[in-house]
Amino acid sequence: MFERYKGRLISTIAFLIGMTTWNLVFYVAKNYDYDPWLDLPFTFIFAITAWCLGSYFDKSKVLFNKLSNSEENYKKLLETNTYLFNNLNQVVYQTDHLGCLTVLNPAWETVTGYTPLESIGRSLLFYVYHEDQEWMNQKAIDTIKHSTQIVQEEVRLRKKDGGFVWIEVNSKFNFTDNGKLISTVGTLTDITEWKLSELKLLQLNEDLAIHSDKLSVVANMSAAIAHEVRNPLTSISGFIQLLKEQRHLQKEYIDVIFSEIERIELVLSEMLLLSKPQVVNLKKFDIIKTLDYVIALISTKANMNSIEIMLKKDEKPIWVYGEENQIKQVFINIIKNAIEAMQNGGKVHVSLVNDNQYVSIYFSDTGCGIPKETLEKIGQPFYTTKEKGTGLGLTTCFKIIENHKGKIHISSQVGIGTTFEVILPLTEAEISAVI
Repeated sequence: MFERYKGRLISTIAFLIGMTTWNLVFYVAKNYDYDPWLDLPFTFIFAITAWCLGSYFDKSKVLFNKLSNSEENYKKLLETNTYLFNNLNQVVYQTDHLGCLTVLNPAWETVTGYTPLESIGRSLLFYVYHEDQEWMNQKAIDTIKHSTQIVQEEVRLRKKDGGFVWIEVNSKFNFTDNGKLISTVGTLTDITEWKLSELKLLQLNEDLAIHSDKLSVVANMSAAIAHEVRNPLTSISGFIQLLKEQRHLQKEYIDVIFSEIERIELVLSEMLLLSKPQVVNLKKFDIIKTLDYVIALISTKANMNSIEIMLKKDEKPIWVYGEENQIKQVFINIIKNAIEAMQNGGKVHVSLVNDNQYVSIYFSDTGCGIPKETLEKIGQPFYTTKEKGTGLGLTTCFKIIENHKGKIHISSQVGIGTTFEVILPLTEAEISAVI
């Protein structure tokens, strides 16, 4: 209470002392006459002045205390913000209107390996991984063009010791009233572990889809395989019976028996390739020989459905580089779909076109064709028009060919048929031979 009115109390006491001294000097010691017209206004003005000075002192004291408290609170807030800024796991950054870094916290060095001191002044785009720079730059241009304020993206930043780190960028773009960029502020969060887990999960799903598709192919071909194996066994049994009756070996009979055994071995080996998990083995192989194997394997199923598979090929090998068993799986799936599309029989034409860098394999059927609205959805996971289909067969085919740096194009006309074009890159040796 005293502190609040300290100035006014002191000024009042000083006023009383002053007036008492004035009266003693002038009215007692010097015997001046009291003049109310002069002394009263003087006393009143002196009292008001003393009171105003005291009041001003008290208010100044209060303002000074508030200012001191505000300054102390500001220092504490600044210390707290600095502590948080320096100890956040997320990178906090700011750029100017040119995209150059102006503020970075120490987490930047933890994430990228670059110190804030050596990075401030450089463009943030400089630290974006080279494969992401083009689209990231275009994204920034579009954001500025449309004055978009909030942006969230996933991008890779290059590390000082090599490689990259996955980052989630949360940015706020600050614009003038005229739409000109002033600065950007935001955070960069390391999501590398989460991203790698996501990629592993996607790879696992793809592997499961491929395995599921293989099992589906095997299940659909079981009847054809049984028929394909039963015929050679019947021939072998008949010739062994003839040998038993004649009681001596004949070379012609023996040759037929071995030929039929080789036929069974071929069918069973192809069945095994499809049924068991395969180790990815990238190598150069002849795509024409692969087609021969696939057509030999699936021809029985085609014959059972009154369908003729016609292969138009050159005698010269066409070499491609990749995983042959996966390519076989793609061809089997496409031909199987063509067979299923021709309920009343028909033909499947298989042909190859070889240019300087790629080979195109065409599979054309004379089936019912695919409507345009359905054609646009082919290859999407779990989309199928079959009653018992999984919708993963063609999805797997698209992924396999994409992993081989190739493409699949589909064209179709309802009532006429469908053509699948599988495009695969040639090996360097094959390119040299063509040139």
